[in-house]
Parts: sequence; C-alpha cells; structure tokens
Amino acid sequence: MFADQRPAHARRRRRRHSTLLGRILMWMIVPLFVLWSIGILITYFISLNIANSPYDRTLASHLRLLRHEVEQQRLATGIALSESARTVLAGGGDDTPTTWQILDANGHLIAGDPNIPTPENWTYDIDQIRYRNATLDHQSIRMAYLWGGRDRDGTGFLTVVAEPGEARATLQQEILTGMLTPQLIILPLAAMLAGLGLTQGLEPLSLLQEHMRRRKPSDLSPIRDDLAPAEIVPLIAAMNNVLQRLSASIESQRRFVANAAHQLKTPLAGIRTQCEIALREQEPARMRESLEQLITGSQRATRLVNQLLLLARAESLDPTQSRTTEQLDLHELAAEGTGEWVEAALQRGIDLGFESPEEALPVFGNRTMIRELLNNLIDNALLYTPAGGQVTVRALPDGDRVCLEVQDTGPGIPPEEQSRVFDRFYRILGHEAEGSGLGLAIVREVAEHHQADIAFLPPGNHRDPVSAGTRLRVSFPRDHVPRTRT
Repeated sequence: MFADQRPAHARRRRRRHSTLLGRILMWMIVPLFVLWSIGILITYFISLNIANSPYDRTLASHLRLLRHEVEQQRLATGIALSESARTVLAGGGDDTPTTWQILDANGHLIAGDPNIPTPENWTYDIDQIRYRNATLDHQSIRMAYLWGGRDRDGTGFLTVVAEPGEARATLQQEILTGMLTPQLIILPLAAMLAGLGLTQGLEPLSLLQEHMRRRKPSDLSPIRDDLAPAEIVPLIAAMNNVLQRLSASIESQRRFVANAAHQLKTPLAGIRTQCEIALREQEPARMRESLEQLITGSQRATRLVNQLLLLARAESLDPTQSRTTEQLDLHELAAEGTGEWVEAALQRGIDLGFESPEEALPVFGNRTMIRELLNNLIDNALLYTPAGGQVTVRALPDGDRVCLEVQDTGPGIPPEEQSRVFDRFYRILGHEAEGSGLGLAIVREVAEHHQADIAFLPPGNHRDPVSAGTRLRVSFPRDHVPRTRT
C-alpha cells in the first residue's frame, strides 16, 4: 500500500546483511522445490503411460479379436459375433465393457455402436493400430482402430473399439498417489535436516563471532584457527594479516608521536630559553643575538612541523581521487623544481645543476607530492654537501620507466646505513648538519604511493667516475596509475 521511502543505499545495505544460513538454505531449498515440481510433471506423464499401457494392450487384443470375427463373415449379409467374442468384449463382470463398430473405406457405419465418434483423418495403413482420446456423452473414452481387415468377399473395412477412461484415470491417480506421497513426506524432512545440518556446520562461525566480541579493543593478537573448519581458515588468515598490519601501523604511529614530541621539545625549549635570555639582557647587541637565535629555533620548529604535516599527508593520500592524480612531464617538473633551489644553493656556495634529455618523460601521479619528493631530495643533498661542492639533478628515461636522480659530492652514506636512512627521525652519527631526519622518510612514502623504486647508485658517472658523495635514484613507471593504499 505504501512505497518504501528509505533511501536506495539503505535498502541495499539491508539486503547485504542477509544471513549466511539463510542464503545457503535459499540456494538449496528453492532449486529443490523447482526440481520437485519438474519431478511431479515427469511423474504425471510416467503414470499416464503406465496406466495406459495395460489397457491399451487389452484394447488392441479386443481390436484384433473383432477383426478376426468379421473376417469370417460377409459384410453384405450382416455381422453376428460369436458368444465367446461377445463375452470378451463385454468385459465379464466388473471389467470395463468395450464398444465397437465396423466402418467401410469411406467411413460409413456397417455395424456396431453408432455413437462412437468416427476417427478423424484416419489413414489407410494396413495392420497399424492407432489410438486416440475422444469424448462420448461428456465422458472421456479411449479409442483404437485398425485398417486392413477383409471379409469373405474381399471387402475392406475399418475396425474400431472404444472403452471408458474412468478405470485408466483411477489407476493413474493411484500411481501418482503412491509415487508422490513419499516425496511429500521426505521433502520437508530433507529441508529440516538440511537446515539442522547447516546450523551445526556453521557453529564455528558463531563461536568465532563470540570470540571476536569478547576481545578487548587493544587486543590485536592473531586469531586462533585450530578449531576452525578448513573453509574459513583463509578468512582467519586474512583477518590476522589485517590485524598484523594494523598493529604495525599503530606501533609505527606510536613511535612517530613519541619521536615527534622528542624532536619538537628541543627547538621549543631552545625558543623558550632564548626568550628568557632576551628578556634579561640589557645590551642591545646581546639582545639581538638572542633574538637571532630565537628566529633560528623557530625556523627549525616550523620546518619540522611542516615536514610532519607533509609526511601525514603523504601517508593519507588517496590516489583514486581524480583531483590528486594527473599525467605529468617529469622533465618539466624536475627543471622547475631545481630552479627554485638555485638561490639557496648559491647562498651555501654549492653548484646546483640540472641534466635531462630534451624529451617528454610522462609519469602519472600527484604533482604536489612529486614536487615535495624532489624538494626533500635536493634539500637533503644541499644540507650534507659542503661549500664548494656540487649537487646535480637528473631526469632521464630507463626502458619502461622514467627516473629522477639527485647526486651530491657530500660525505656519502655508508652501505650499512643506506637501508635505515629512510626511517623517521633517523640520522647518521657523526654528521653535524642540522636536519629532522624526515626528508628521506617523506621520499619513501611518496615513492611507494607512486609504485616507484628507490635505489642508491655508485656516485661515479661518465664525467667523474671516482667522485664521492651520494647518488639516489627514484624510478617511476610510465603512465601508471598509483595504487590505493591498504
């Protein structure tokens, strides 16, 4: 009477929450009832054939008997059946009587019961018994007719016999009752047993559900699968994998927050100290020195906060949003990004250069994130390269990939430290350069988002094969959509 006013997504959500037991039973019982209906139809036709077969054989026997009786006489003088033939056709007692008639080649009645319907479109096939169903006095009858008989004068005739269909219908009903009654009893019992079996079979899922409900929110330990059926072991393994990644992510965030608090505490404490010193100083020169230190500390804190925000943004970036991804030219992007660092390199006395073939280097990704990746690579190289050194940025093709490379002439990174420099807040001991230890961590996050590979290459090149320093290459796939973070 009233239409469902719920939103479409609410109706879809309700349909998705159907029980597993209900879905299995539906896919079992509905096809079972369909097959049962088809079986009833097949049973009906089988019972009809079984009920007709013995009666048709008797009817055929009466047909041949009648033809034999007529063949011994002359149609012109009339037909008189023998006592035994009349007894057989009468059925003897409770048997169904058989009526008959003899027709000539034109279908005209010669002898017998005139009420029997004349066979329609009957053929002149000799010795071929034909059967048909008809109606006589609003009752169904079964007819059989045979052409090919000839009397003593050689005149051909058509022999027709008929009997009522009540006995056949009764037999067919009895056969149907005998065949369908067990099915009517067994089918509901089978459905009940199937439901009971499925309920018992799905009991481990209920136990697993109860176990998950009792777990504490902080409990990320693996779920036991020793009592689970083999079919849901892969599901449990997938859940354990998710729990393991979630635990690693939470632990990483916990370390990140702890390290961030520790890293922020130092510049903030320095800022506060310089403020207190500046308030106590009376000499303008000493006060100016404290204010300059205050500016330096605030710059360090600002840079650290910006890098923390950038790292958080890189971790949460959704590549499926079309607004964040586009086709880029890595050559153009690297050239623009390098140009923005020229002034900073000159202030530090470092020669910053850019090398790239004059061709487009297509890559699909987030423009802002790739620019930040390049900025952190250049910033890191300038930070660890002494005055008078060189930093070279390259954009170049490499087969089915395009590469962004930054090389410096700084002290270099020992091979045993190269795998750890991408960790957050990790800094190599013995280096006096100021840094937060987040630059290469940001590079790794952006590279993983774009399915790019990071590799340290030997610092030498075709111009200076024995040069020292660090040479870091990030290889992007050409025109490849970044994958979704899981």
